[in-house]
Amino acid sequence: MFLLFFFNLLVEVLYFLLFPFLYLFLRQKKYLPAIKAQGEDIQKGILFHSASMGELTAIKTLVIKHLQEHPEVKLSITTSTVTSCAEANKISPKVHSFLSVLDIPHLRNKQLKRINPGLICIIETEIWPNMLLWAKQHKVPVLFLNARMSARTFKSYRMLKFLFWHLQSPITEIHTQSKEDAMRYRKIFRKPVLISGNLKFSLVLKDYNAEQLRAEWGYKKDDFIICWGSSRPGEEELLISLFPFLKEAIPNLHLIIALRHPRRLEEVKELLLNYSYSCFTTRNEKSQTEEIMLLDTLGILDQAYCICDLAIVGGSFSDFGGHNPLEPAYYKKPVIIGPYHYSCKESVKKLRQAGGIVISNKDDLGNDLITLYKNIELREKMGKAAKKVLTENARTLDIYLQALEKWLREE
Repeated sequence: MFLLFFFNLLVEVLYFLLFPFLYLFLRQKKYLPAIKAQGEDIQKGILFHSASMGELTAIKTLVIKHLQEHPEVKLSITTSTVTSCAEANKISPKVHSFLSVLDIPHLRNKQLKRINPGLICIIETEIWPNMLLWAKQHKVPVLFLNARMSARTFKSYRMLKFLFWHLQSPITEIHTQSKEDAMRYRKIFRKPVLISGNLKFSLVLKDYNAEQLRAEWGYKKDDFIICWGSSRPGEEELLISLFPFLKEAIPNLHLIIALRHPRRLEEVKELLLNYSYSCFTTRNEKSQTEEIMLLDTLGILDQAYCICDLAIVGGSFSDFGGHNPLEPAYYKKPVIIGPYHYSCKESVKKLRQAGGIVISNKDDLGNDLITLYKNIELREKMGKAAKKVLTENARTLDIYLQALEKWLREE
């Protein structure tokens, strides 16, 4: 604790010395709320702290369900990215989201004091020393939900094990996604660690009329649509390079490229100078859509997955850890993912065991796509298997709701 005290003292001094430069940097990145400590009093309700869109997606159903069952309990969400913060505010008018501050003592104290939580739920791997310290000092219980810890992260946290032991007193339970995650958490904390499953399997998305939605987007009934969801740098170039090859085998081919970060739109447009394409927000709704569509806005990827014939999950062909393959699985779509899927390995493992996903790579992707195009029975079988994985693991939501119920009873 003395080390933490001196470390925090050093951080505070550096913060005030470098504040002018930090302020300009954060303003340029549109990240100023990270030092403004925004918050709204939830009167000892529940604060969910998540990192980015993946974690937010995981807890979305849990938050909605808890609101329905306990409307008297106020909820708030803090996130580490501007995009996920904006998306969190769309969950319900009753839920207010704020950008999480930098883990500097006076900022963390100020924000948590404003929010005034009675329970802090930390999602996945967001372990911040000063958040735990505040909870310890104010006797606020902490739950870890949907917790995961990669081998790489474990190596870093293991060096801080002595610090976490001193900060662990507010932690009541740690609910992990898998046996491997539980094993790592047990080596970091001396607290009850439970294997409760992955909340992402409890995904509940909006159900659409796929045929009607395809027509609204400008596609014909016999168009074959491949959707690359949450694409990252290098992946758009890969798909576009395969387009002529794919087009020879699939004459009615249409691509939807959903950028993980729409701010990269101009960069991706440069790759399409020799192709006919449109952007979702500027497309002509009265005419047939172009062969390539760029999703330049957030919040509609679920619709793209719903209308596509085959889904590719991004962030997995370049080393970004992969994004959620369960979203297209919800709509019974055959899924292809790349070799870099360590951020969603449990989901991929279950989908692969069920036969609902193909793990591909840059060299094999073109042939894998054509194989699935030619085999409609295989695509249907994969889609049904993928959906079944979600159905069989839906009880995970009840486990996490019970963890929150336990806090309510003990309050």
